[in-house]
Amino acid sequence: MSDDQVGAAGPPAEAAPAQAERGTTLRASEEMIRDALSEVYDPEIGIDVVSLGLVYGVDLDEKGLLTVEMTLTSPFCPLASILESQVHAVCLPLPGIENVRVDLVWDPPWDPRTMASDEVKLELGLY
Repeated sequence: MSDDQVGAAGPPAEAAPAQAERGTTLRASEEMIRDALSEVYDPEIGIDVVSLGLVYGVDLDEKGLLTVEMTLTSPFCPLASILESQVHAVCLPLPGIENVRVDLVWDPPWDPRTMASDEVKLELGLY
């Protein structure tokens, strides 16, 4: 992680207004958002949602609404609300994000053999 990313993820309270006064607006990049989302762990598997391949896409609009399109390991996951709360908690502090919406999608269905990182496949014994 670069120094710019570390500073942008949690700027001092006085830094953001100073930037706004100069007419520039700090906005989280997709990489910053995905880095933040990698702090959200599936409580049953103990692996982060990005490495599992559960995050299908992120979109930050001009009004600061971040939409996270993701799925769960199962449509019947009893911990869905916990994961959604964690997504909100890690993304709201990022620059330029005013609100977070989690869209749970089921198509395509999650398949760890094709969607998870190589490290996760090894950990889950899928090789």
